[in-house]
Amino acid sequence: MPAGAAGVSHMRVERIDESVKVRADFQGGGITPLIFRRGSQDYRVSTVNARWEDREGMQKLLYFSVTATTGDLFQLKFHAGDMLWTLETVTLDG
Repeated sequence: MPAGAAGVSHMRVERIDESVKVRADFQGGGITPLIFRRGSQDYRVSTVNARWEDREGMQKLLYFSVTATTGDLFQLKFHAGDMLWTLETVTLDG
């Protein structure tokens, strides 16, 4: 059967690496992204799919795989030392 036939979906990951503004909940010792802005577009987070930590030297990096209400899948990074957010990737259908 050819690729893409019979309803097979192909996901494509695009690297963005763009600074974004994020409204997040910082309660109970954890962080939950709620809304982020890319350009003039606001994306409301409907689901946090996964979260994990990494380090760059002594700096803690927090990663979040989130689904927006648009259905798009994004990976956000929070640089705890600088309190900065980065949109790392977007996963597109097709």
